[in-house]
Amino acid sequence: MDLATIAAAVAGAVGSRVAFHPFDTIRTLQQTSVATGYRLPFAQYWRGLPAAVGFTTPAFTIYLVSYRQAKKVLEPYLGVDTANYVVSGAIAEFTSSVLWTPMEVVKGNMQLKSESKAGGTWTMIKHMYKTQGLKGFYRGYWVGLAVFTPHSIVWWYTYEKMKTYLKSTNALNASIIDSKAPPQDLTASQYAIASAVSGTASGTASNFLDVLKTRQQLAVAEEVSRLRPDDQTGLWKVAKNLISEVGMMRAMFKGLHVRLMYSLPSGILSMVIVEKLKPEA
Repeated sequence: MDLATIAAAVAGAVGSRVAFHPFDTIRTLQQTSVATGYRLPFAQYWRGLPAAVGFTTPAFTIYLVSYRQAKKVLEPYLGVDTANYVVSGAIAEFTSSVLWTPMEVVKGNMQLKSESKAGGTWTMIKHMYKTQGLKGFYRGYWVGLAVFTPHSIVWWYTYEKMKTYLKSTNALNASIIDSKAPPQDLTASQYAIASAVSGTASGTASNFLDVLKTRQQLAVAEEVSRLRPDDQTGLWKVAKNLISEVGMMRAMFKGLHVRLMYSLPSGILSMVIVEKLKPEA
């Protein structure tokens, strides 16, 4: 757990969150059906940002450091290929999920609030603790693991394979020009391409479960409980309500375009920052 990796993870987490938080707010509103358009009061685009940054910074740091450390530890047993990427991605998700879930719950509750009803992040945290207790911050924890463990596995597998492919392309191009030239490092644009491909694959594969997770986490929020009070009874009811609302096919891809509008540039920026500040040895 070297300091350079931790610093790179912090910079990537903060930079991507601040830059693209408005898209995440739109995603939350569309997945819960509280709003379907893009036009919101300006302040609402940024609701939940303090919670997002406050939780995301340590969560992403734990996530990235866990992945890189697990990959090193497992290399003698699994090699540096598919099995290692899969197991390391799962480990990273399990170790960081204890922070991701409360971040999603607090942030989502803030994003749902209209400007006239909104208080500060600390006010929201105190209200949630008073009305729901500690377990309120972990609504949807298990479904979150069900969403993001395969999401992480697909993301890291695709990302590592894309990096390997791009490095081999660089080496081939360099050898054509000069047979003694050393392999070329990846550029920022190549890291961006790898992140974009992996983000599209993992985001599309996990979208349906992500919508269910968001709806279950925010089922007790006033804005959602007015629309679907029975969402609070459990995940199965959340799924039935979603499918009856939009149909099975639309449910699979509900809000996917907005999710990708947020996750792709956010993921690209965070990984470019991380890889350029502290690339893997």
